[in-house]
Amino acid sequence: MFDLLIKNCAVVTMDDARNVFHDVAIGIEGAQIVALGPQVGGEARRTIDARGQVALPGLINCHTHVYQSLIEGIGYDMHFDPWNWRYLFPIVSKMQPEHAEISALLAALEMIKTGTTTVSDHWYLHTDFDNVRRVAKAFQRAGMRHHVVYGLLDQTFAGERIESEYMTMIQREDALLEQARAFVRDWHGRGRTSAALGPGSTEDITPRLMRKTVQMAAELGLGVATHVAGWEEVVSASYKQFGMRDLEYVHSVGLTGPKAIIIHAVWLSDREIGILVETESKVVHCPVANMHLGYGVASVSQMLARGVTVGLGTDGAASYTYDLFEVMKTAAMLQKVVHIDAEALTAEESLAMATCDGARVLGLSDVGSLAPGKRADLILVDFGQPHLMLTGRLAPKLVYSARGHDVVTSIIDGQLVMENRRVLTVDEEDVLHRAEGATRDLIARAGPETAALLAAPWPRSGAAWRASVSRED
Repeated sequence: MFDLLIKNCAVVTMDDARNVFHDVAIGIEGAQIVALGPQVGGEARRTIDARGQVALPGLINCHTHVYQSLIEGIGYDMHFDPWNWRYLFPIVSKMQPEHAEISALLAALEMIKTGTTTVSDHWYLHTDFDNVRRVAKAFQRAGMRHHVVYGLLDQTFAGERIESEYMTMIQREDALLEQARAFVRDWHGRGRTSAALGPGSTEDITPRLMRKTVQMAAELGLGVATHVAGWEEVVSASYKQFGMRDLEYVHSVGLTGPKAIIIHAVWLSDREIGILVETESKVVHCPVANMHLGYGVASVSQMLARGVTVGLGTDGAASYTYDLFEVMKTAAMLQKVVHIDAEALTAEESLAMATCDGARVLGLSDVGSLAPGKRADLILVDFGQPHLMLTGRLAPKLVYSARGHDVVTSIIDGQLVMENRRVLTVDEEDVLHRAEGATRDLIARAGPETAALLAAPWPRSGAAWRASVSRED
């Protein structure tokens, strides 16, 4: 007897053969898929009739900063430096464990409701070392598969070296290493939680701590994830400090390799892409955030053509979304425009980046595709709608037509976490109420910079944030 039987559905498996089936069933026992095909049937403790729906692997968000989920709608249309100094620092420097917890629950709600079942969150906001533990507990409560990148910043935050009250997230080397080791001991491999280590960027961490982070990761058998060559200025800073480009420096200290996760990778030379290939390092592409902050366009088509494994991420508030369907479409469209080539990034490639290739980026071998023996992480998308319909090929409709709100059911580890658009693991109304209160509290704590951003008049021309800058500034 199956614990859960999903019948009468189409399936986009994302398995090695990229099988697509129509009118089949999926049998689940415990946390595992045990049967998939047209002849699957029999008794089950619970049956879902998925007629008119498409099953596919749960989407994998390979890079987020969920602490920013509370503060969308304040900073926007900014490049990297005003984004951090005018918007991010004043607010997040005040974040406490209760804010961290509710930010994770809010982000988890949005991800579950838009088809993401696995998230990799880069948490470096150690205004309090309990923050990241509260985040892990929140994702555990929500039922999501959670890959924690334990961040380490001992020098700057986003390259900012000014000593001020805003720099509460920068901590001492010894405290960071001690706390990271304790977190890994307590959380790595616990339930659906796994861990990696995460230097903020080459600007944010001293060379000594970077080397110690690489050594600790090797000792503990963990991956290392860091922001590399995401914005043009960081490449210049690397040349100035190290005499080499950003990825070249990361490679020189041993951070590249099969377990390395390179986030953004926008400003790479051809030689640096060669380093990724040679070392089997993985890349996370965040096209929506990169576009919003004016970072530039990563050479994803070239990376894929040379065999680099690339996953997709939403990043933080710069994306204004945790919907990976939006990110999939944007990733494909952006490469087509930049290369003036409609084949530059296909629907099938984009879907792979959000599923099976995303799993490879995070080192997860048992999710990202649907087949007997795999973990039962899957979503059902309702195709009985005017903008979809079960006709034609499914991959382009999933990438170019579907949106997160078309997901009706989410299953993680065999557990129903959303059914008929209702999240079952947390109280959505309560989370929204708490999130609104937490946001108001952060805004009140943040001070005049944030108040000025919120009070800026509707712009007559240009970006609204510029009206918040006084002449004295």
